[in-house]
Amino acid sequence: MRIAAATVYTKALPLRDPFQHASSGLITHLHEVYLRLATDEGAEGFGEVRGNAHYVTGDTPARIVAVLCDVLCPLVAGADPLQLGAIMDRCDRAIHGNSAAKAVADIALHDLVGHLLNVPACVLLGGRRHDRLATDTSIPFCPPEAAAAQAREYLDAGFGVLKVRVGLRPFARDRERVEAVWATLQAHPRRGDAAIAVDTNQGWTVKEAIRNLRALERYPLAWAEQPIAAGDIPGLAEVRRQIAVPIVADEACKGPEELQWIVRLQAADIVHLKLLKTGGMARMREMMAIAEAAGIGVMVGQMDEGRVATAAAVQCAAAARAASGELWGFQRVAEDVATGIEMRDGHMLVPAGPGLGVRVDESKLEKVAEVRA
Repeated sequence: MRIAAATVYTKALPLRDPFQHASSGLITHLHEVYLRLATDEGAEGFGEVRGNAHYVTGDTPARIVAVLCDVLCPLVAGADPLQLGAIMDRCDRAIHGNSAAKAVADIALHDLVGHLLNVPACVLLGGRRHDRLATDTSIPFCPPEAAAAQAREYLDAGFGVLKVRVGLRPFARDRERVEAVWATLQAHPRRGDAAIAVDTNQGWTVKEAIRNLRALERYPLAWAEQPIAAGDIPGLAEVRRQIAVPIVADEACKGPEELQWIVRLQAADIVHLKLLKTGGMARMREMMAIAEAAGIGVMVGQMDEGRVATAAAVQCAAAARAASGELWGFQRVAEDVATGIEMRDGHMLVPAGPGLGVRVDESKLEKVAEVRA
């Protein structure tokens, strides 16, 4: 059995609720890249990554497509899909970086192998530890009254952590929004089992982070995510030493190398792992093991992506001792190309079907190229 064809697709998924934070700019559509792998015996697997997360990975949809067509698909086509690890090793040797392109290939391979073996993809990562996964949700830049209204909706829907985006100037605007969400939580019947957190998306300097987070400690916060620039891991360690709020490393924690640096400097209490950054499901599992061995908590998230990419993250989280998840962003999508995942009472349900557990309507995708063995 061999992979007979690797087909690359794209699709712009419109958002019901466009968003913006300190590093993203305004996002109205998710520009997704998909990969379909088909064997000579008729089995298939799909992968998906977001192409317009340039503010995290530096990728663009065109770059991801080019790397797939020119480098990765020719390596995958003709290979035995059950040799998944060896295939991804060849991909790693063929081109440096390009985590998004490698992630979509890795996800498609896990989906394909899951279908071949008739097991969920989480079984390939060590087995299912969870049937449902708690996930936080995010409140974007908006007026305090809008933040309060959104917080009520999320609390009513069962979410346990409300993550408020911060990083505006002046800081008083952030404080007003956090205060509005906190007051809403205190007035809600679920105030005893819910919390708030903040995410700066690299928006502050080290001094600003220490000053601003001390000012926000009164609420109190479940955690503070990526308060400073991703590349300043020593600075992140300094912030962690100076404040009481647990620190989450997101943009700073791209691959195993950055994670080991975070571990050495004790720069974070939790690392936020995303397939787009790690380069795939197998690499994410490796990073989970590093974090777990170092006593650092793991949060499994995604980049507001479609249901295929979300299902891949859910499968990873199901196999992990994850501290928490951020997997709800697919609900922003107004019209997706896939079905098969479900959220209930603020929790993602882990699909029980083979592979990723989702179904893709290929007719909705825009074909870019096909590489045959």
